[in-house]
Amino acid sequence: MNHSNQMVRKIAIIGMLLAAQVVAGMFISIRTPWATIGFTFLPLSLTAILYGPFWGAAAAVMGDFLIATLGPYGYYPPMATTALLSGLVFGLFLYKKPLTIQRVTLCVLVEAILCSILVQTFWISTLTGKGYFVLLPVRIFQNLVTTPVSIVCIRLVGPRVLQLVDKLQAVRQIPNPS
Repeated sequence: MNHSNQMVRKIAIIGMLLAAQVVAGMFISIRTPWATIGFTFLPLSLTAILYGPFWGAAAAVMGDFLIATLGPYGYYPPMATTALLSGLVFGLFLYKKPLTIQRVTLCVLVEAILCSILVQTFWISTLTGKGYFVLLPVRIFQNLVTTPVSIVCIRLVGPRVLQLVDKLQAVRQIPNPS
């Protein structure tokens, strides 16, 4: 497969994962009395696993923009910083590396603490005018609920997606009998 075909394929797959991220962000969540568990992390982490930190960050920012502008609340540009950092963290920890339970757990914990708890809480505080330390306990609790779900989902789905991509590439390399 030549370089331009590979680029087209990469952009198409990233586009599909971006669409999955938007659908997950707008329509797929589990609401409990304690926390809302969203699933945008899964297509985002898959983008980063397949294509690295740059594409993970780019897809995260694009997904954040699309979800916010299509949703009821509107877009708050500083929150794109959190999305960018999330994509970078997933890519730095998971791209071209074994998806062991330890690596996935460390990745999700770093993403949760750095991005969701510290940075996103700051942006929510700035946007709403509520005190950072008032919001912090709720954000920590929500991440205590969502982190295990993220770890299990990435650990189960990530290796299977990589196996599927490997199989598709192997099939493409078989010469056509003509």
